[in-house]
Amino acid sequence: MEKLNVAVFFGGCSPEYSVSLSSASGVILNLDPEKYNVLPVGITQQGTWYYYPGSVEKMLDDTWHSSGDCTPAVLSPNRGENSLLLLERQGISRLHIDVAFPVLHGQNGEDGTLQGLLELSGIPIAGCGTLASALGMDKDRAHRLVSLEGVRVPMHLVMDPDTAAEEMERFAEKIGYPVYVKPVKAGSSYGVTKVSGREQLAPAV
Repeated sequence: MEKLNVAVFFGGCSPEYSVSLSSASGVILNLDPEKYNVLPVGITQQGTWYYYPGSVEKMLDDTWHSSGDCTPAVLSPNRGENSLLLLERQGISRLHIDVAFPVLHGQNGEDGTLQGLLELSGIPIAGCGTLASALGMDKDRAHRLVSLEGVRVPMHLVMDPDTAAEEMERFAEKIGYPVYVKPVKAGSSYGVTKVSGREQLAPAV
């Protein structure tokens, strides 16, 4: 059986960059080499794309992008080409992608942005597509959508910089402490604060 080329995307412009390095390392180590050729595509925190065929150890200690193992790369948007374009000194070469495996966490990767680029390019995705990724990333919109179908969701208050402290305090007292404060568009464990009393609420927010 011919092996599939799996492009594993990692890193990204997100506060959850380091989590992605860990997750992607696990994916790369566990993809069956008898069935898959892994094409690691790293995105730095500044947004620069590289093809990185180096060691997983350098991903884990975040030296992968300065190791000399990187080749600048971009994804071809041409539908049906399914290629990673390597921007080498001698010219552009292509690596065919059979399936993309996004392992980016948080914004600019898990939120439908990368999925949209892959769908535009016609490259099959392992995981959710653009709409599901975008909705799943936004806790408020996800709660609203599933509640329309009768699914019970936690009571919550979405706050912005203009939300008055008194409004937050009234809501917390209404539902009862402890309450949890977290970003509306971040990973499941990122930035979560357990608030046990009124005096902890404003600092958590």
